Amino acid sequence: MTTMDYIQTILETKKEFPSPISIDEAAAYSAAQLIGGSFTLSLYGELWKNFFDMDGITEHLETLYDSANHHGLVYFIFMLANSVGFIVPIEFTEMSAKDSLVPILSAAIIEDWMEYDGSFEPTEHEE
Repeated sequence: MTTMDYIQTILETKKEFPSPISIDEAAAYSAAQLIGGSFTLSLYGELWKNFFDMDGITEHLETLYDSANHHGLVYFIFMLANSVGFIVPIEFTEMSAKDSLVPILSAAIIEDWMEYDGSFEPTEHEE
């Protein structure tokens, strides 16, 4: 998915499905965990394999999350994925288009990211 496709999908999703007034946060978080879990480790490994500054990326993600810049965190993840030709799931894009769900998606991603950052061990196929 190119950046243009990502933007177009977000704009179309916002038009078609306006943010609901109330959401089931537990269900939304479970969905966000599934979405984030489906690609975060692979993205982390791909960035590592391409010699990205993982400490710098992690620090920036933490700063975005701690300052409640959830949209920034989600978009930064997309930009990282795009920079290494990694395709994010369409569900990630759809969820990131809904303002009420972005903080939940952000929380799920940072949780996975921090877990991988603390325990990531490259495997033979990632080297």
